[in-house]
Amino acid sequence: QFWSPLVNRRADGYGGSLDNRLRFTFEVLEAVRSAADGHLLIGLRMLGTEDQPGGLDEEACCEIAVRLAGSGMLDFLNVAGPSLATDDGLSKAIPTAGTPLAPYLPVAAAVRDAVDLPLLHATRITDLATARHAIESGAVDLVGMTRAHFADPHLVAKLKRGEAGRIRTCVGASLCINRLHLGLDSVCIQNPATGREGTVPQLVERSAGPRRRVIVVGGGPGGLEAARTAAERGHAVVLFEAQDRLGGQLSLMARAGERQREVSGLVDWLVDEVALVGVDIRLSTPVDASDVLAEAPDVVIVATGGTPEVSYLEMGAELVSTAWDVLGGSVRPEGRVLVYDDHGAERGLAVVEFLAGKADLLGVSGIEVVTPDRHVGLDLATPLGPTYLRMLYEGGVTMTPDHRLVAVEPTDGGFLRAVMRNEYTREEVDRMVDAVVVEHGVVPDEDLYVTLREGSANGGVVDLEALSGGRAQPAFTGTDGGYLLYRVGDCVASRDVASALLDARRLLQHL
Repeated sequence: QFWSPLVNRRADGYGGSLDNRLRFTFEVLEAVRSAADGHLLIGLRMLGTEDQPGGLDEEACCEIAVRLAGSGMLDFLNVAGPSLATDDGLSKAIPTAGTPLAPYLPVAAAVRDAVDLPLLHATRITDLATARHAIESGAVDLVGMTRAHFADPHLVAKLKRGEAGRIRTCVGASLCINRLHLGLDSVCIQNPATGREGTVPQLVERSAGPRRRVIVVGGGPGGLEAARTAAERGHAVVLFEAQDRLGGQLSLMARAGERQREVSGLVDWLVDEVALVGVDIRLSTPVDASDVLAEAPDVVIVATGGTPEVSYLEMGAELVSTAWDVLGGSVRPEGRVLVYDDHGAERGLAVVEFLAGKADLLGVSGIEVVTPDRHVGLDLATPLGPTYLRMLYEGGVTMTPDHRLVAVEPTDGGFLRAVMRNEYTREEVDRMVDAVVVEHGVVPDEDLYVTLREGSANGGVVDLEALSGGRAQPAFTGTDGGYLLYRVGDCVASRDVASALLDARRLLQHL
């Protein structure tokens, strides 16, 4: 803040010229160097550019770096991306999935060329290949891989063991950062142990108890994590998936755009791992209760997900499409499209991104996204919110908050009348559109679970106190009364990928 002419408006010895704006920094460094008394290495993190009109550009930041290095008071520099002073800047400084890897490496390299100090850089260096390039190219001397270690704290250990292929690579979902900016604890979308190590250990220990036969129905993220964890415990696991590929809803979401394609990469790691730990995977195999019971299971995990919910509409549920319809290709909206999203998360906006990106191909002439929330993407803090807002503005998408879609009616002209009600005035307004797409979550696909529940030893009940406390389910002590039955993911309630993975991991880690 002292350095930047954008915010330093002082008229004393700490403002004005660059010498004055750097004065406070050098005073701090002198005090730190004196207190360290030669026992510590001292470094400083700085911007390589503010990337703001009127702010410090790359040339100015290089000049500052030269002065810092020339002072003799630093042992290394840590160069980061743009200013964090705005939501837009923060979303660029902590880039999400679907953006280039190491986007500010050239900025760091420019500083590296200007100074004779070891230089550290950390901005979206998510994998070993990117890290290796950054160092071998001479751009930097050391890389920081923060989110990469959130995804896999054993990254370095696996590399040293020759198991680089088993590293769980950060997919840039940014749930970790998003939750921090919502005032919540930081967790990882694909590693349910990160941030919860007190109750969910990073490593799954092998069971000392009897080997059990575990049947998992559903090959989405929750089912895959359940199968992986049970197999890591040493149990015999069979995974049934009705489709010809694993991944569940993420396989559909991957079609939305670059961001969702990268996030869906978490499935690739799970698929590789279940194969490595010996799970018997049976694709294109829909099953009913008799099929499951024919496997003589000790434990059954139902991870069948859910189906899109549109029945809440007062009229016209049969006239609307869902996110699944659009991303799955069974519906091709054209003309004027209204997307209704009352979840405030990513699925609805991912559909908007898909339609905006393929507008010419689909024949989409205009998109309006409607939400009952105060603004679009209410649950998306920085950096996710600004990333999607940038896409919406650049795509010319109309955003209408504070309105709830209540009915859809056909008209004589072939259009659809979408009736929306203001959340505060209750006034109703209409939109004449060609298509309506609804993202209202899912209802659990629980038929198999309900059918199996009566014959199960535990009645299909999970002990929530044990689950949340990181303890084994009491029913795990024996299955003399028959098989144990549990469900995970959207088969419980409409939630998200992280919740499905957490369900599965917490439940199976003590089996």
